[in-house]
Amino acid sequence: MPARGRGKEDVIEFFENLGQALTEPVKVYILGGAALTLRDIKESTLDIDIIVEDLSSYKALIEALQTLGFIQEDRLRLRNPITDESIDVDVGKFIRLPFYAELKKDAQLLGIFGNLTVFLLSNESIILFKSLTEREKDIDDIAAILRRGNINWDKLIQTATNITKRELEKKRAKGIVLVYEVLATLERVNEKYHNLVPQNVLKRVEKIARKYYKLWIEYVNHSYQC
Repeated sequence: MPARGRGKEDVIEFFENLGQALTEPVKVYILGGAALTLRDIKESTLDIDIIVEDLSSYKALIEALQTLGFIQEDRLRLRNPITDESIDVDVGKFIRLPFYAELKKDAQLLGIFGNLTVFLLSNESIILFKSLTEREKDIDDIAAILRRGNINWDKLIQTATNITKRELEKKRAKGIVLVYEVLATLERVNEKYHNLVPQNVLKRVEKIARKYYKLWIEYVNHSYQC
């Protein structure tokens, strides 16, 4: 596949080949541009982002990808030097966000391809993960999702809040203030795409974000003093 990216049929064909290369059953969760391409939100994707639940699945997937000609560049990324295809695989998280139960619960079964079972993360979950990057293309992807008009804002805000609360309770100063990251990202979307996010949604997120950001600052200051 050339660098132009993979279309929907290309991604499905890749899953079929990967499922045949696997020597044992593996369940994967797809996020990012690949999930949006499979939902016809994007025309194509340059890479495929994958989450597996455990180390055993990770090892089996890596071996299968190597059988298909991929070379592991680091723990996360594999690339096919001939086609320039790239795959990112992470275990139990992606970027810095742990793969919490509600993210998994909202995932949609795409299909079973030989030994490969593929789930797509919800659009709300994809927005949460993309809020943790600073890439301009992720702002564009979020805008593409929002233009479809099928976002459950209540679910997105509640999930971001629940995860933020759990992160700060568990990790304190090292926790992810996800709801604050979501606020910053949605503001960037509105700056670039002329108020695509409803103002009432931004106000709701801002109120919650301020509360948890203040708590995070307190944890940071306490850690510094200790």
